[in-house]
Amino acid sequence: MKKKFLGLCFLTVLFLNCSTAVYAEETQESSNNQIVDTAAISESSTVEAQADTPAVEQTAENTEESTQTTDSSVPEEIVVPESQIDTAEGTMSLPKGRSDLYPSIQLFAALPSVSATNTNTPSKSFIDISSHNGNISVANFQKMRNYGVTGVVVKLTEATSYKNPYAQSQINNAMAAGMKVSAYHYSWFKTDAQAVAEANYFAAEAKRLGLSSGTVMVNDIEEPQIAGKGDHTNNSRAFENRLKSLGYGNVRHYIGLNWLTSGRINGATIGNKNIWVAAYPYNLSTTNFYTQYGAWQWSSQLSFPGVGGNFDINADYTGTFSNPKTTQPENTVQMYRVYNPNSGEHFYTQNAAEKNNLVSKGWKYEGIGWNGPTSGAPVYRLYNKNAGDHHYTLNANEKNNLVSKGWKYEGISWYSGGSKALHRLYNPNAKAGSHHYTLNTNEKNNLVKHGWRYEGLAWYAK
Repeated sequence: MKKKFLGLCFLTVLFLNCSTAVYAEETQESSNNQIVDTAAISESSTVEAQADTPAVEQTAENTEESTQTTDSSVPEEIVVPESQIDTAEGTMSLPKGRSDLYPSIQLFAALPSVSATNTNTPSKSFIDISSHNGNISVANFQKMRNYGVTGVVVKLTEATSYKNPYAQSQINNAMAAGMKVSAYHYSWFKTDAQAVAEANYFAAEAKRLGLSSGTVMVNDIEEPQIAGKGDHTNNSRAFENRLKSLGYGNVRHYIGLNWLTSGRINGATIGNKNIWVAAYPYNLSTTNFYTQYGAWQWSSQLSFPGVGGNFDINADYTGTFSNPKTTQPENTVQMYRVYNPNSGEHFYTQNAAEKNNLVSKGWKYEGIGWNGPTSGAPVYRLYNKNAGDHHYTLNANEKNNLVSKGWKYEGISWYSGGSKALHRLYNPNAKAGSHHYTLNTNEKNNLVKHGWRYEGLAWYAK
C-alpha cells in the first residue's frame, strides 16, 4: 500500500550515516530477481514506542467519526533491519510499516522508478492508492487504462480513527474512468475483538461511500508495531468473518512475503488465492512470480506519462482486482451501467457524456453492462417524474400503456439483437429502481433469493 516519503529529520547524523550504509550494502547485492518484501519487518528490528495505540484500542461504539490525527511523539529508537533473506525467487529485502497515523516512523529503501511504457515488467493489472496520491482526475485514470491498468484499490480506513479524506473522489473518478474499484483497510488489530471493531469501522465507511456489497474488501496487515503480538491468522479470519456478516462477502488479505515465509500468517488457512502478496524486484523482467497467490504487488514506483506521482502496481492472477480484458464485438456499442445509492436505481445508457454527468452528481459507475448491436429491435426508454425512475422495454404495448399513465417517453435507448439474453427482475418493495436488468445469471438468482420477482428475458445483446 502507498507510503509517504517523509524525512526523518529528528534522527541523529549517526543514524543517517548508518541508514546510508545499509542502503549501499543493499544495492550491491543485486541479482536477476532481487525482490523487496514491502509489508514486513525484520525479526531483528524493533520499534519500541506506541506499541499499544489508542486508535487500535477503540471499540465499535467509538468509531462513528474519524479523528484523522497523527501522533506527535517520536519513537526513542528505530533500528534499521538487517534486510536480506534468500528465497526461491532471489534476494528479498524486508521493511516497513506505512501507517497514516504514524508516518514519522516509516522507513523505506529506495527503489528504481518504473515507467508504464516499459514492457519488460510483470503484468500491470491494478494500482492501489491512499491519501498520499491525492485527487486523481477521470482523465488521469483513463491514461492509466491505456497501459492495461483496469483496477484501483482505494484506502478507506486505518485502525478505528482514520479515514482517507480523498476516498470519495478517488472512488468516483476511478469508476467514471471504467476502473474496477476495491477498498482496503490498514489493520492494527492484535485480538479478535479489535479485528471485529476495525471491520465494523471499515464496513461503515465503505457503506457511507456507496460501495456495494460485492466490492472486494482488503485487510492490509503489515504494521511493524503489531508484528508478532497477536495470532495474526486467527485475527485476520475474525476480521474477514465480521465483514462477511456485515454483507461484504468478497474479502482478501494484503500480506508481505516475510509474514508468510516466517509463519507469522498461515497462508493455507487464509487461502493462498485470497492473498495479495507484496514483494518488490530490483531488476525487472516479464516473469510473474508468486502465482500461487491471488495477486502480487511488485513495485511502488510506477509512473504514467502525463500523470503526477508514483503508484503501487500489481499483477492480478485471478481477476479479483481488475476488469477482464474483452474485445468489443463489431457493430456494437458499450452500454454503461451506473447506480444511485440514494434511490437504489440502476441506470443504463450508451451515452458516455450522460454517464459521466451522473457520476459527477454522485452516481456510482459499475462498468459495462453489455454490448448492444447498432441495429435491431428497438428498446424504449421511459421516465416517471413522480418516482424519479427509468424503465426500459422491448414491448411497444407496454411503452404505450406507461405513457398513458403519465410516464414520459424518452425515445429509443438501444437495440436488441444477438445471442446473450438480459434478465428482467422486479422489486415489489421499491419505489425507484424497481426493475433491474442483467446478463449475469448469478446476480439474477441472488436477487430472486432476496425477494425480487423474475419477469423473464428483457432483450438480447452481443
